[in-house]
Amino acid sequence: MGNKELEKIPPQNIEAEQALLGCLLIDEEAIYKVADILAPDDFYKEIHEVIYQTILDLFGKQEPIDTLSVANRLEENKKLDFVGGRSYLIHLSNAVPNSSNVKNYAQIVQKKATLRKLIQASTKTIEDAYEEDQDAVNILDKAEQRIFAISKKFLQQKFIPIKETLAEAFERIDALQKGKEKIRGVPTGFINLDEKLAGLQPSDFILLASRPSVGKSSLALDFARYAAVEKKIPVGIFSLEMSRDQVVDRLICAEAGINLWQLRTGHISSKDNRTFKNLNKSLSKLSEAPIFIDDSPTANIIEIRTKARRLQAEHNVGLLIIDYLQLMESPNVRDNRVQEVSEISRAMKSIARELKIPVLALSQLSRATEVRVPAIPKLADLRESGCLTGDTLITNINTGRQLTMKDLAKRKKQTPIPIISLDKNYKLRSDTITKVFPSGKKIIFELATKSGRKIKASANHPFFKLEGWTRLDHLKNGDFIALPRNITIKKPKNPLNKKELILLAHLLGDGCIVSNQPYHYTSADKKNLQIVKKTAKDLFGINGRMVKQKNWYHLYLPSPYRLTRGKYHPITNWFTRLNIRPCHSWEKVIPEAIFQSSENYIALFLKHLWSTDGNISWKKMPNRKPLGNIYYASSSKILAEQVQHLLLRLDIQSTIKLPPLKKAGYHQMYHVHIQSSTEQLKFLSRVGIYGEKNKIITLLTRTLKKVSPNPNNDIIPKEAWQIIIKPAKEKLGLSWREVSKILNTAYCGTKLYKSGLSRERMLRLYNNGLKNIAITNLANSDILWDQVISIKKIGSEETYDATVKSRHNFIANDIIVHNSLEQDADVVLFIYRKIMDRGIKVCPEEEKNVAEIYIAKHRHGPAGVMVPLYFDEEKASFRNLTRQEEPF
Repeated sequence: MGNKELEKIPPQNIEAEQALLGCLLIDEEAIYKVADILAPDDFYKEIHEVIYQTILDLFGKQEPIDTLSVANRLEENKKLDFVGGRSYLIHLSNAVPNSSNVKNYAQIVQKKATLRKLIQASTKTIEDAYEEDQDAVNILDKAEQRIFAISKKFLQQKFIPIKETLAEAFERIDALQKGKEKIRGVPTGFINLDEKLAGLQPSDFILLASRPSVGKSSLALDFARYAAVEKKIPVGIFSLEMSRDQVVDRLICAEAGINLWQLRTGHISSKDNRTFKNLNKSLSKLSEAPIFIDDSPTANIIEIRTKARRLQAEHNVGLLIIDYLQLMESPNVRDNRVQEVSEISRAMKSIARELKIPVLALSQLSRATEVRVPAIPKLADLRESGCLTGDTLITNINTGRQLTMKDLAKRKKQTPIPIISLDKNYKLRSDTITKVFPSGKKIIFELATKSGRKIKASANHPFFKLEGWTRLDHLKNGDFIALPRNITIKKPKNPLNKKELILLAHLLGDGCIVSNQPYHYTSADKKNLQIVKKTAKDLFGINGRMVKQKNWYHLYLPSPYRLTRGKYHPITNWFTRLNIRPCHSWEKVIPEAIFQSSENYIALFLKHLWSTDGNISWKKMPNRKPLGNIYYASSSKILAEQVQHLLLRLDIQSTIKLPPLKKAGYHQMYHVHIQSSTEQLKFLSRVGIYGEKNKIITLLTRTLKKVSPNPNNDIIPKEAWQIIIKPAKEKLGLSWREVSKILNTAYCGTKLYKSGLSRERMLRLYNNGLKNIAITNLANSDILWDQVISIKKIGSEETYDATVKSRHNFIANDIIVHNSLEQDADVVLFIYRKIMDRGIKVCPEEEKNVAEIYIAKHRHGPAGVMVPLYFDEEKASFRNLTRQEEPF
C-alpha cells in the first residue's frame, strides 16, 4: 500500500454529524428514531462521539435531552471544555430548523462509519498477510469474520414494537392450540420426538451420537428429508464420511421406500412398475427439495463456517447437518485431540448462534459403552478425555486435604475445589475444579512410573508428554510423562500442635494400635522412648511404663484414669478425633490432619516418623564417592505413598521401591528412597532424623556437599532435541556442530540427540546464544519428567472425571492429567438398538427393528426421556412407532 493511500482522509461527513446532533438537541423525541441505528463510535469527530454518548446516557436514565441538560452532564463529567463549551452546543442546535430529517442524517453517518470500518478491517487483513506468520486459512477466516461482523451491524434488524411482537405471539399460540402448527423449530417428522423437542430450535447445537452402524446417518438424513421435502426448509449437509452419491442414494431409498442394496447394485426389476413409479416420484420430489450437499472428505471448522455463511446468504439455509464430528479438524489445536474436539464443538455452537439456525452434528461413540449391559449410551461416553477411578486422590491447594474423586463426586453441592494446573509455559498455576462427576463403568488400566507413582485410568485418558497430551493407550514403556516438582499449600491450618505431631509420628511408626491390645511403643533408641514418654505425659497425663526386652524396650501407655462404660482411653479419644482406627502395621495410614499442616510441621512429623522405621546410613560403592542411603520402610503401601506425597510438599523427590520378600508369607515392604545427592541434602537440611540415628547427619551432609550432582537424575526427555532445540537452532541458522560447541561437548553426530539432557545443559544452551523462550521455559519448568515402566489392564471399574475452569488439567495421584471438557451441545440424542448390543445374547423378535432415541440432554426442555422409532435397515430409514415414550 502506497503512502498516498495511507494519507487519504477516511470517509466522513462532519455536516451530517452536526445536523444529527442538532436534531437531537432541539427534539428530545428524535433519539427514539436513531438509537437503534447509531453507536457512539460511528461518529468521526471525537467530540461528536462524546456528545452523542452523553445524550444516550440521559436517554437511558429518562432525563430531559436539550442543550442545557447535555451541557450540565458534560460539565459534571469534566468534558464540556473538550467538546467546545456551551457555545458549540448552541451552534449545533441552531444548525437545523427542525428534526424531520434526523433519520436521513443518521443513515449518512452510519454509512460513512461502515466504510471506515471496512477500511480498518481490510488494513488489518493486509497487515496479517504481510507478516506471513499465520496460516492463510486462518487469515481468510479472520477477514471474513471482520467483514461479516460489519455487515451484520449495518444490516441489523430494527427494534420491533412489542405490540407487533405480541400480535405475532398470539397468532403463534393460537395456531399451536388449534393444531395448525405443532412445533416452533425445524420439525424432524417424528411425532413423539417433535413433541419432546418442539423441533430443532434455532441457535441450538444438537448432537446425535451412537456406536457405528446403529443408524445415526440415516436418522439425520430423515430429519433433512422431512424438513426440505415436506416443509421446504433449506438444509445444508456436510458429509465427511459418505460421498455425495451415497447420500443421494440414501435419500432416494428413504423417500421411495425401496431397498438400498438393490438400488446400489442395480437389482431393481424392470417389471416392478410400482417400484419404478415410486422411484420417479421420489426423484421428482427430491429435485424440488432445497438440500445442499458438500462431500469434502477433509474439512476444518473454518471451512465449514465459511461455507455455512455463504449457504445462508445465498439460500437462507434453515438446518445444518455435519456427519460426523470426529472427522473434523481444528487448524488451531493439533497436539491435543481432547481440546480439538472441544474447540470444534464450541465452533458448531458459535455457527448455530451466528446464523440463528439449528446445527446437528453426528458423533461416533467409543467402545466404552460396550462395557455396560445393556450398552445404553450416557453423556460421559461423549467425553474424549477419558476417566479415572474413584480412589484417585486430588489435593486441595488451599488446605492440603487429599480427597478421592468418588467422594468429591458424591457431594450434593459441587462447590469449587482450588487446585494447581500446568500452563503452556510449563509452570504450575492456581486453578479450580468446578465439578467432579461419575462417568460410568469402563475398562481400566494401571500406569506405573519409575518413581513408584501409580494411577488407574481408562485407555483414552491423556497424560502430558513433551510432544503434548497423549492418550494412555498411546503410551509405552520408556515414555516420559509430567509430574509436579512440588505442591505448595496456600492456607495450612496446622490442626495438631508440635507435641501431637511427635507422638503421632512415633505411634504410626513403632506403636502398637491393634484392637484389644494395650497401647505401647517399641524401640531400642532411648531418645525416642523418652520423647514418646514425655509427650504422652504432657498431652494426656499418661505415666509411661518401660519394660526391657532383649535389646529393646516396650513403653506401655496406660490410661491415667479408670476405664468404665462410655469412658475411653485418652489416646482412643484422640485417634477417634483424627479418624485413626485400630489396625495392623500394614494397614496404617497417615491421618488427614497431617496433610493440612504447614511445611515446617510436616518436616517435624517426618523427622520423628523417620526415627522409627527410617534409615540414614552410608552407601559405599567401589571406585565411587560415598553417598547416603536414606529411605523409609513400611509394610503399608498407602502409608509409603503418603510419605512420598509429604516429601513432595517439601520439594523433595523420592522413589518407592519394593525389596524382595524375606520369606514366604511375609507382607511386602515398601521403601521410600531419597537417592540423588541434591535431594538427600534437601532432606537432611529440611527434615533430618530424631534420636541416635541423628549422629550421622553432620558428616554425611559435609560429604554430600562435595559430590557433583548426577544430572541423569533429573533429565528432560530426548524429544526436546527435535521438538524444541532443532526449530530454535534452525531459526538462528546454527548447525548441530555449533550447538555442540555451545554445550562445550565434542560433536558426535546423531548421537547428540539420542539421549535426554539435564535442565542445566538446557539452560546453558539459552545463556550461550540459543535464545528461545521455549528453551528457557523447559529449563526452568515446574515439571519432573518421570518414566513409564508398566501399563497393565486390570478390568472394569466405576470411573469419574472433573471439569477444570482454565487450563483443563489437574494433579491426580501426584501426576499431571487432563480433565474432561463440558459438552457444548444444547441437545444430546443417543440411538440405541438392542439388536446391535453385543452384551445381549438374544434379542426378542419384536425388538429387532426398534431404535430407542434417548434425549440425554435438553437445555430448554425435558431430558431423561426415551422415544422409540422403527428402523427399516433395508431402506436405511426410520419411521414413527406407536409405542409411548419412556423415561430412563
